[in-house]
Amino acid sequence: MRTAAAASRRSSAVRRSARAVPPARRRPRPRHGDIAVDTAMGLLVDLRQAPDSVRDLPRGRASGRYSCLACGRVLELCGPRDHTDFTARFRHTRHEIDRCPASPERLARVRAAVADAQALAKYLVPAAPGVRIWVTVTATAEPDVMPVLALRLETSSGAGVIHLPHGELSDHQVDRILASRDTATRQWVMFDRHDGAHYRSAGQVRVRCRRQDQRIDKIIPTSGQRRLAQAQAQFVLAWRDNGTLLLPFGSHPITYPPRAGEDWSGSAASWQRDWKISQPRPTDGAAWWGLLPLPLRALAAPALLGAAVTAMADLEAAQSGREAYRRGKARERYSQQQTRLVPARPQQLALPLPAGTATSPDSTISAADQIPQLSTQTPAAAGLAPDPEPAAREFQPRRWRRWRRLLARLRHR
Repeated sequence: MRTAAAASRRSSAVRRSARAVPPARRRPRPRHGDIAVDTAMGLLVDLRQAPDSVRDLPRGRASGRYSCLACGRVLELCGPRDHTDFTARFRHTRHEIDRCPASPERLARVRAAVADAQALAKYLVPAAPGVRIWVTVTATAEPDVMPVLALRLETSSGAGVIHLPHGELSDHQVDRILASRDTATRQWVMFDRHDGAHYRSAGQVRVRCRRQDQRIDKIIPTSGQRRLAQAQAQFVLAWRDNGTLLLPFGSHPITYPPRAGEDWSGSAASWQRDWKISQPRPTDGAAWWGLLPLPLRALAAPALLGAAVTAMADLEAAQSGREAYRRGKARERYSQQQTRLVPARPQQLALPLPAGTATSPDSTISAADQIPQLSTQTPAAAGLAPDPEPAAREFQPRRWRRWRRLLARLRHR
């Protein structure tokens, strides 16, 4: 009996352990309570990267201090505990199944945005030793809009914030970003070049700077980007493409006013239209924005931003050089047109003079001057035109000789 009971207990334990172990093909359920926003500090709490970061935070709801990054609901902090097998987490509800109402696609985009911000923070740490970087949240999520994450940089010389929008910015989020412009010495709003909501390509423009041709990408900014560009000087707009930082400048269409001695007609009409740069930030009324490439580490190394100032000055000098070159072509075209309009003078031909006319070695008489002189001379004085009578008589047919021969033949018959 004891042997049978022990076997029964062993078989039931094996069944329970088999049920406890998930199948090999079953995917683990995603955890929705490992990322939250600490609204009191404005920081992002990621339990996957720093599980011990919640030991100094109050437990429970803490008067609505924690909120979900994906759906925006108030969360409850469970933990930490003294037990080693207990994992601290954030949960949406206590009495029901803990699930985030956001769609799986939205949860995946939120997690990707958090991973992107953390990767950028790790990239900037070696470029700026001594800088402390935290991942914060500038604007929370909205029903159809992603939250705006940010990096807070603190140094001995001051603080800075790098806003990282993901997806299209709403007007409310733009207002939230503009409202925080007094909280830091310098603020960046950095967009993703590979995000379709942040990059509307308008082709490329070729610029010759320092005797080298350079191709610069052109974009059409959105309304939110134009609003941020018109803010105070504390804001710097930029795009990022892997390890490249792209700073924008404005392009305004211009038409060169014609000056005296210039001809802009025909094929030169297109050269009369050009563009001028507005920098260091795009001003209002720009037709398109150009993106100037710089190393991404310039975010944490302000000394590298001096290269942007130099590059903007080179673009402005290139515009002046284009105007001087095109005006030179317009003056050359005008001179060519004037040359075609002036009538050509008749060529001076030296005609032979009549015999006995004395001429000096240095004198030349044109054909127009010689014709009146020849027409006023008499044939006897000229001595050049022969008498036409002998020639006429020489070639005149001698008909009387023919009659004479005919009469002679008749007589001999």
